[in-house]
Amino acid sequence: MAHSGRPSDVGAGDNVGGQQVIEVSPLLRTANASGLAHEDDSHKRSLDAGITLACITNAAIVCLAPLQYGYHIAELNTPRKIITSCDKDGAHWGMLPRCLPMNDTVYSLATSIFAVGGLVGSLLAGWMAEKWGRRGALIVNNVSFIVGPLLMALSVSPAMLIAGRFVSGIGSGTAVVVAPMYLSEIAPVKFRGTLNILNQLSIVIGILIALIVGMLANEGPYWRIAVFFGMLFACIHLAITGFAVESPRYLWSHNRRTEAQAVLCRLRKTANIEDEIKGWNDPTAVSAMNPRASTDSGSSSSNNSLLAAQTGGHRVASDNTIKPDDNEYHSARNTLQVDSVSVTIFNIFRFSQYRKQWLLILLLQFGQQLSGINTVFYYSSSVLEKMFSSYISSILTMMIGVLNVLATASGALIVDRFGRRPLLFSSMASMAVSVVLLGVGLGLKINSLAAVSLYLVVASFAPGYGPVPFLLGTELFDIRAAAAGGSWALAANWIGTFIVATAFLPLQNLIGEWVFSIFVVALIVCGITFYFHIPETKGRTIEEISQSFK
Repeated sequence: MAHSGRPSDVGAGDNVGGQQVIEVSPLLRTANASGLAHEDDSHKRSLDAGITLACITNAAIVCLAPLQYGYHIAELNTPRKIITSCDKDGAHWGMLPRCLPMNDTVYSLATSIFAVGGLVGSLLAGWMAEKWGRRGALIVNNVSFIVGPLLMALSVSPAMLIAGRFVSGIGSGTAVVVAPMYLSEIAPVKFRGTLNILNQLSIVIGILIALIVGMLANEGPYWRIAVFFGMLFACIHLAITGFAVESPRYLWSHNRRTEAQAVLCRLRKTANIEDEIKGWNDPTAVSAMNPRASTDSGSSSSNNSLLAAQTGGHRVASDNTIKPDDNEYHSARNTLQVDSVSVTIFNIFRFSQYRKQWLLILLLQFGQQLSGINTVFYYSSSVLEKMFSSYISSILTMMIGVLNVLATASGALIVDRFGRRPLLFSSMASMAVSVVLLGVGLGLKINSLAAVSLYLVVASFAPGYGPVPFLLGTELFDIRAAAAGGSWALAANWIGTFIVATAFLPLQNLIGEWVFSIFVVALIVCGITFYFHIPETKGRTIEEISQSFK
């Protein structure tokens, strides 16, 4: 196969014995010391593989992108007062103004414009992921994560601060589309949920870091340091993302098949990858390759697998490209409307085989925001300050962030054991009860009940309804529609965030704490809809899941 000529995680090699060979990225080369490829592992099928060190390392690098999104979500929460007001005698800090005086309306715009940028970024993300690859899109995306914080840190007017928030929003919107897509595409089938939830875990860790930095820098002009701090993550991410591999599924779908085989061999710690790749060739053959199918071909097929993959040289023969059976191939061509048509954000809903998934992921992400989770974070400080001092309440608010991280981590540990549906429905049910308690506590002025309910809502949301919509958004579409579907999913999330943020206070002024009943009804309606229409995806290949909708 001719090499593309552009930078990639697997570079071109030379000819050995008449076969074209390639070399994998430096990251995978150094991983050899950890035993990521041994000859005695060559019989193990990649569909039965666990999470390898190479897989975790690449995932950790990519997860710096959603971590930045989480950081930018919360970066303006704590330092609001010191940004908008300061002593006239100390109005400047060096060449920069000490603060940026603005009223609540302008500050609200500076906060909410982030969601508008996120919407733009999410719609661009699918195009970027297809044009430059998953890894390439994340590398380019760091430009937004550098320019945005720089504008905010050096802002001399509210308009400059708002511009910086908008640019950071674009980067955030792209990050939370591409990162979970990448994680699902490099993950082994049996642990796709665990690896994908690292995306949500990174987001909540970013939020927690922002709360801690904001608390430490909540004095004088140091808010500029807090917003500048976000740029450091972008610089680190930009420096190390080149060591990550490109998604093997992306490489395969763009006819860079030798590279895809090499990367997949190293990620799975085995050379026996035929079954997994066969599903990429022909979705209709997936059921025959399910890990639960006969394993008789395991040892015999390993003899014909990519035996050119070598631990020291990391070489894969290019003529071992796996092709589907002719009959299966032609059958697939007859059933696929999009065989030769690109699927984009502008036409995905026109294809009948993607329409149901498209509607489901829109409702998953929009419904997540209708659960009222963001109002919990809005209320947390005010509720706790009624019971404790300002300092204690800030610590307790930070503890909500800690709980968010721990609960999300627990979801990552159990999602591939119990499945997506049990985790999603138990989360939504317990969240509905917790939101009722929060509304009652606030309505009847029972501060202790309201305070406990804050923690209950977060503990209910974080392991299930928080990460599962992101996970399902990457599992319900095959490789053709993954980028477009991911863009629409996060666009729905950003639109939901904006609508809830805009409508909540007016509705609260109109109907009081009964506004929380809207969130409860939304949880019930969405839960019933998901129960009847969302399949269990645990342990199934993405192609098999996609086929179930056709």
